[in-house]
Amino acid sequence: MSKKDVKLSQNVKKKKKKNKRRLAKLMTVFIFAALALLIFQMIYLDLLPMKLIILISAVLLIISLIITLIMNFKVKKFLPRLLVGLISFCMCLGLAYGNYFVYKTKDTFEVVTSIADKKAITTSIIAMKTSDIKKETDLKNKKIGTISGMDSEATERTLKALSKENVKYSTKNYGNLDDLVNALYDGSVDAICLNEKYRDILHETDEYFTFNTETKVAYQNVHYVEREATDNESDPVNDITKDAFTILVSGNDSYGSLQDANTRSDANMLLTVNPKTGTILMTSIPRDYYVDLICPGDGEMACPEGSKDKLTHSGLLGIKSTEKSIENALGIKINYNIRINFSSVVNLVDALDGIDLDIKEGEQCDILYANMQPGLSVGKHHVDGETALAFARERHAYVNGDNQRVKNQQKVFKAIFKRIVSPKMITNYGKFMDALAVAFDTNISGDEISDFIKYELNNMPKWKFESYTIYGESANDFCYEAQSYASVTYQNDLMNEIARNKIKAVLKGKSSNTVEDTSGYSQEPSADNVIHQTDEADSYDDSEYYDPSQTYDYENQYSDENYDNSQDDLYSNGEIDYSEEPSYDNYGEGQ
Repeated sequence: MSKKDVKLSQNVKKKKKKNKRRLAKLMTVFIFAALALLIFQMIYLDLLPMKLIILISAVLLIISLIITLIMNFKVKKFLPRLLVGLISFCMCLGLAYGNYFVYKTKDTFEVVTSIADKKAITTSIIAMKTSDIKKETDLKNKKIGTISGMDSEATERTLKALSKENVKYSTKNYGNLDDLVNALYDGSVDAICLNEKYRDILHETDEYFTFNTETKVAYQNVHYVEREATDNESDPVNDITKDAFTILVSGNDSYGSLQDANTRSDANMLLTVNPKTGTILMTSIPRDYYVDLICPGDGEMACPEGSKDKLTHSGLLGIKSTEKSIENALGIKINYNIRINFSSVVNLVDALDGIDLDIKEGEQCDILYANMQPGLSVGKHHVDGETALAFARERHAYVNGDNQRVKNQQKVFKAIFKRIVSPKMITNYGKFMDALAVAFDTNISGDEISDFIKYELNNMPKWKFESYTIYGESANDFCYEAQSYASVTYQNDLMNEIARNKIKAVLKGKSSNTVEDTSGYSQEPSADNVIHQTDEADSYDDSEYYDPSQTYDYENQYSDENYDNSQDDLYSNGEIDYSEEPSYDNYGEGQ
């Protein structure tokens, strides 16, 4: 070999060594930069105990130093070099994922603990689908039905906004929701003015079960009101890591954003948590429980003293109304509340890649009427979000109806909790955090959530779930929000007392099982709890069944604007002829 070739070979070797060292230096810089960022994020997040942050940082620092020394040490053999390279790459990857992990947690935490500045109140002008009314201009010279007596501000606001579109019309006022919708169906009026919060009330009645498919929206008014900090104040305990507390988990009967208008509280569960004993008592209350409405708000959220309605309708007045109505019925104190909706359940379960449900005898069903999909047989099932939601909502498939539904909701809640604390959570963390960020809103403060998470990580308590379900007798009675008679569940005073005593027992550090259930109602479903499809299928028309996944995003379908008009004085009830341009001279502004 010539001197020239020898020199060239030496230069190539030097170049290779130089490249290897350059790569080692780059990886070294990345490791320590990523480690510094991770430590900063953990401190800034303020969810981990400081001793845990110090421990994690020290361990990672030692590992990084060892890897760096080995990486920059002269290793000639191929296999050791390959091993060092793989270890270094895994360290870089691990630190990158750790930073992503902490960032997603911080981002989600900020979203969950923030309170929306505004909430929406949506009111629609609705016509029959068979009518020639398609948009607001088609309402000219038409008769519009109203229920100003039970929804005066929203009705007045919408009609005034419609008048600004140069649409002349007449109105006829009705005393309740039932009369209003009947007038639309029998042709007494051409359209009706309806607050969208009442749509679900109509859907739950047999007579108007197909209302959503038989009608259309011709005009819509969206009004935004400021959300005050006092709208949903908590009654906090001194130390959430030591003192027992009760949370109301309210499941709203809606899809989409939780910041939209209030909807029915379809599921209501109390979680009584004792951090010292590691006990969580789940107390479920029937959605149709007939209660005295407590309305902490005013204006459109107000209700006359002594108003009675089923608990689900209290959600139309806001979660605080649901909370106070339960407190009044059971004689307890609720410290915090959490509000979720249908989309929350579906997205959370799907983000966890499904949950496992162990269906016992008496819990099976041939069909899930909530989405008209095949039901769940006795045994173990891995289900997705839509199936989990349908199972949690199911009542038509059971003899016990709503009583069984609240048990199903407890089963789904425990399955979600079990999935969250499983190893599967590691691989699904990012997707789960994205779902969690929009899954619920709460009045638990950021500091309290932070303190509780630190407590959980420090102590790793073994949580023990206990449960109790309140039952009642079905009946028909007058409901304030609907202004008509509807199916309700009368309160069971004995079970209210038992529930109250069980909650008190957990708050005092005892098991709820120390309180004897003398109600005579079994907390477990019987084998004959199931209504088989062959018995009930004929009473449900598949073709007419309303798909709960259907959303009513009229903003894309109709070019309406978000009107933010001032409140006005009440207009005259009865027949009003707008043959001339309506005058609002007498209406006060800014009410």
